[in-house]
Amino acid sequence: MCCFSYGNLFVARMVRKKYLVSVIFAMSCSALLAGFASAQEPHSKTPILDAAAKSQAVDTAQSFYDLRTTPDYCQKILSKVDQLISKNLYRSELAKKDWTSARTECSKSIATGKTIMELDKSLNEAIKKLHSSHCQFVTSNDETFYFLNALFSRFDHKLKPVKMDFTGVIYGGGGLPFNQVRYIVDGSPGEQSGFLVGDKIVTVCGEPFVGQANFFKTSGKKLAVVVEREGKGVTLSVTPLLKDPYSAYVEGMAKSVRIIETPVGKVGYVHLWAGGEESHEAFESLLSTKLSETDGLLLDLRDGYGGNSLTDLDYFYRDPAGYPLFVLKDRAGHKSGVKEYYNKPVVALINGGSRSGKELLAYSLKASGRAQLVGDRTAGYVLAGRLFPIDERCALYLAVADGELDGRRLEGVGVNPDVLVANPEYKREVAQAQLEKAKELLLPLLKKPLPTSGGSK
Repeated sequence: MCCFSYGNLFVARMVRKKYLVSVIFAMSCSALLAGFASAQEPHSKTPILDAAAKSQAVDTAQSFYDLRTTPDYCQKILSKVDQLISKNLYRSELAKKDWTSARTECSKSIATGKTIMELDKSLNEAIKKLHSSHCQFVTSNDETFYFLNALFSRFDHKLKPVKMDFTGVIYGGGGLPFNQVRYIVDGSPGEQSGFLVGDKIVTVCGEPFVGQANFFKTSGKKLAVVVEREGKGVTLSVTPLLKDPYSAYVEGMAKSVRIIETPVGKVGYVHLWAGGEESHEAFESLLSTKLSETDGLLLDLRDGYGGNSLTDLDYFYRDPAGYPLFVLKDRAGHKSGVKEYYNKPVVALINGGSRSGKELLAYSLKASGRAQLVGDRTAGYVLAGRLFPIDERCALYLAVADGELDGRRLEGVGVNPDVLVANPEYKREVAQAQLEKAKELLLPLLKKPLPTSGGSK
């Protein structure tokens, strides 16, 4: 059974019989859209190809760590992708017309790929002609491949969660060069090693950078990574960790929390990196503990993945009158209680990396008036996707249903910020300016009570 994601609703909580459902709307790194993958231009000739192949004793033609391909293998993958798109794409006319044309146009380059990177690039060149989100061919050389498997395997036990040599340094996508760092997960090895947004990864241990393959079997090992930063070469030392990437993103959210003391009150900050049930529970836990006594909140929805449910916003809409504080006192007199609502002012940050599930959160916060939005327009990637495993080193993520929110189709439209601070090139100084602007808007709202009738809107 393949996992299915629809809208922003975490349908798996409601439907557990015939389908295992979740929401994965936001794709990042190698990128959700096939168009992002097409922007990748990794080196195809590098010693890492031979080194990876030699690490496998048998079945080198299709082993997980082997980056090489054969014409026969490429043709088999194309045939499988063709079948999946023809039978499952959310609009049959796209499958019959646009995909058929794209497949014919790109079939030669797809069939002659000599590496998994070349196959990835050629296939995604064809897939991007569908002009639809949630359509991407992903491989073991892409961080997205591991994240999708990690998240979907939580609902489909036929899928095997694949741990990865995790750095937390996410590159490419959004029209950026394939090796340019787009964001860094909080608390990750990459953050601890001093990577910065905008860095361009040049080499890893002396080998030209091609993607995740540079980090195969390196967990626990200190690696020398050369990046280009402001025109100069900088050598960093990073030690990847063998991790489930979804869990790493949830941990990153917890590690992102900051409490900022200001003359008018405490400002909380949290980066919601991804959705899903574990993230939802962790997010509510943070709101009821570390962030509960803040006077206002900066909610960062930029970048990362989607998979969010509108229920992620429940704490923001609850009327305190309906959630009285229940306090426990032990025999020593120690008291403890959990506040199950957050009725303080909120300003949310969005950008072009805010995708799918996060776009639904942004829409709700803006439409209800619960929070102002600062940053860039969201991606407009709001279709329902299903993950189709192909073999152990590749899969197809495919849009299988359209969707509307409040009667509106957000696909290709997105959500506009209330205050625009444009950052199309993902410059870290502009990203910081977005954060400062959000803080500027939030400070005057501190200590002001929110309306309680019908929730905090």
